[in-house]
Amino acid sequence: MAPGRLAAAPKLVWQDDHFTVLFDASLRVVWTVRSSRPFASLEEIEAVMGELIRVLDRLGRAHHALFVDVRAVPGRNDPSFEATMKRFRPHWLRGFRRVGVLVQSVAGALQIQRFARDDGIERLITSDEAALLRYLTQEG
Repeated sequence: MAPGRLAAAPKLVWQDDHFTVLFDASLRVVWTVRSSRPFASLEEIEAVMGELIRVLDRLGRAHHALFVDVRAVPGRNDPSFEATMKRFRPHWLRGFRRVGVLVQSVAGALQIQRFARDDGIERLITSDEAALLRYLTQEG
């Protein structure tokens, strides 16, 4: 179930060339949807991730679940990119009551599993959008 097909569509909170942030107060879910546009530089990653983190901080985290949609992300695993993202991922994902990641492929799921081990942040990783939303909206 895509955000646009919910009974009450989530509200657009922030958007740039790389991310769209949506929020549904009734479901208590925040979406971060990554576009297919590659980052041009490490400096761009730092600027974009810094702003994304500020947006999520303003929404609050403890009472919300985070739905991370990375299906469109171009594959990248060069050491400088990995090191930069490793610094930002915990600030992006920590503090939410649940975190789920929507992936397109088995390779994507394996990469996110590796990140989860590195970050120490529990998350459901799946290619089933409806199952992910059910998980994120469960109480407890």
